[in-house]
Amino acid sequence: MTPFDQIPIEYLLPQRPPFVFVDHLLHHEEECTRTSFRIPEQGIFVENGRFATGGLVEHMAQSSAARVGYIARYVLHIPVTIGYIGSVRKLKVYRHPRCGELLETTVTFRENIFGITLTDVEVRCQGELIATAAIKTAGSDKEIDE
Repeated sequence: MTPFDQIPIEYLLPQRPPFVFVDHLLHHEEECTRTSFRIPEQGIFVENGRFATGGLVEHMAQSSAARVGYIARYVLHIPVTIGYIGSVRKLKVYRHPRCGELLETTVTFRENIFGITLTDVEVRCQGELIATAAIKTAGSDKEIDE
């Protein structure tokens, strides 16, 4: 098995720069996946030196997608496919992270029903809980381009 820090994130996600909001897969177990992302000094979703709510939601969704991508590529040994956000519920943003801060995000798998995956996501910054949500995603048959 490939060590997590040696897996290029583009192997797991369909997004491409400048719309990539996960830097690394940190950990994966059956029920729990962790990712990280350092907030850039400028770019999409950076407003007045802080990462906007839309960026946090996209980061959460991409963290969920990294989990699915890892399972496809390294557990099931099948192509990684494009996924879609079905819904974001119970979103709570306690604070918006500043440029340069490192997000560490935990995706907890809840269930998969007819190809729709339900996860709970927590985003922390230096140990402080800054955002949570319940995310529903759906896959497709379209493979990502590497």
